[in-house]
Amino acid sequence: MSNMGIEFGMKSMGGGMDSSRIREHMENLSSERAGAAEDAKGASFGDFLQNLAQEANSSQITADQKLNEVAAGRNKDLHGAVLAMEKADVNFRLLAQVRNKVIEAYREIMRMQV
Repeated sequence: MSNMGIEFGMKSMGGGMDSSRIREHMENLSSERAGAAEDAKGASFGDFLQNLAQEANSSQITADQKLNEVAAGRNKDLHGAVLAMEKADVNFRLLAQVRNKVIEAYREIMRMQV
């Protein structure tokens, strides 16, 4: 076994990292996190709903394709087709529940007196 240690201030003979490389790595991580936070701030609720609808649609299309392949005999993966159908069902139910909650919130806001 080789001795893989980290010595701060000077390079380790065992292939470790020096303090400048650690500092550089930490700075890269913090800048990536800041970029991700800015992306999250820029995303709107409408974008979230659109992505949710697109994901539900694509999972439904995938499930239909797999089911058609099994029905036509081109694919014997019945288990995969059933899983794809269940995933599509869960995505659709999630989309429907989010839609229902949005409509309920809208109606609640409209009932508020100003």
